[in-house]
Amino acid sequence: MRTIDLYILKKTSLPLAAAVSVALVAMLLEKLVHVLDLVVNKGGPFTLLLEILADLIPPYLGLALPAALFAGVLLAAMRLSGGSELDAMQASRIGLARLMLPIMAVALVTMIGGFVIFGVLQPRAFFSYRSLVYLVTNTVWDATLLRGDFFTGFGGRTILVDDISGTDRKLSGVFIYEPEPDGGTATISALSGTVFRSVDSPGHILHLVHGMRLHVGANGHAQVVQFEEFDLPLDPDVAPALLAGRGGNIRELALSELWQPDPTVKFSAAKINAELNGRLVRIASFLFMPALAFPLGMGSRRSRRGTRVIIGTVLLVFYNHILQFGGALAASGHLSPLVTLWLPFLLFTGFSGWSFHAACRWPDESPLSRLLGWLSDVSWRGAQGVRGVMRAWRGELRASSVARESIAVVIGDGHGGRRARKGRGPTTGGNHRRPGG
Repeated sequence: MRTIDLYILKKTSLPLAAAVSVALVAMLLEKLVHVLDLVVNKGGPFTLLLEILADLIPPYLGLALPAALFAGVLLAAMRLSGGSELDAMQASRIGLARLMLPIMAVALVTMIGGFVIFGVLQPRAFFSYRSLVYLVTNTVWDATLLRGDFFTGFGGRTILVDDISGTDRKLSGVFIYEPEPDGGTATISALSGTVFRSVDSPGHILHLVHGMRLHVGANGHAQVVQFEEFDLPLDPDVAPALLAGRGGNIRELALSELWQPDPTVKFSAAKINAELNGRLVRIASFLFMPALAFPLGMGSRRSRRGTRVIIGTVLLVFYNHILQFGGALAASGHLSPLVTLWLPFLLFTGFSGWSFHAACRWPDESPLSRLLGWLSDVSWRGAQGVRGVMRAWRGELRASSVARESIAVVIGDGHGGRRARKGRGPTTGGNHRRPGG
């Protein structure tokens, strides 16, 4: 049995890992376009892009892990059933309940992982992602200013820095060009400078040391001022609000904070209750997905693999949308989470348990297998009907095309064609033979 358990674990774990990897890569690539546009437009470094993508892994992993568990069990059951290995195991008096033990162990591990993801990692990742987006969009100076490059991230000023120290971000060789609304210009050069946040406002202040300011008015009059220290505000009027602390979004609260909410939390009791129950339902769903995926993978001899995969995908998507809709209803306060979230969970669990019980009682032809066989036959007949209609339609198009070409040839020949046929001589005698003669 240990060998069989390890074999089933291998059959389940490899598709599960592959499904998680593919789903994560697909979702991250979809989000990569938006993140690239955000970082490149704001001039952020490549390391900031990697940090943002890393913060997206826990939320996307929470979406991919349930689907990957379902897909892993489904594919394992399809392989065992398709290769008659499942029949051999059952002929050796090994029941389906015993074969499900290693699969349930995998489900238990994924449920623990889901608890950590939904309860701890996702809230921290949401806040970290919001902080990094704020850093890119609002505090781009420290993240984007590079030595030797022109920078135009603050108003209409153009800033050029010769060198930047790697430790305290001290600037050396600062050059600033600023056009003025009246048509004049101001040019500032300094030996060194530092950037810090203002205490009174959320904007930045550029502190320059040992420099000169050249002001040229619209009339051409120039004025030169030398300074030892000079503070230049950077966009104080358009500076954004300060970043709020963790908890600005309810998804940033951990399970412990939802279970015992702080009195200062600004969310309503209905919204907190809906979020808490929604996460608990998704965590508990890990344990019952194998009970549905394994009988669905066994299927029927007449059912095709594509039908099983499509039905499993539809069930997962439907269940996910039901939980999302139920969470929204519970958050609005119209219905209790017991009705909108736990009732669909119980129905899903009951259907999964009935499917597994039917597969154990009728392993050859369970009601679910008959349903899959019927759906497979219907889909095959529908596909054949569509192919027949398409084939007939193509034949009619081909016939109409030949008819149009024949009409065009007759119209193009006209009377000249008939005269040419008459000038060929008599139609009898000689070596002339009729077709088929």
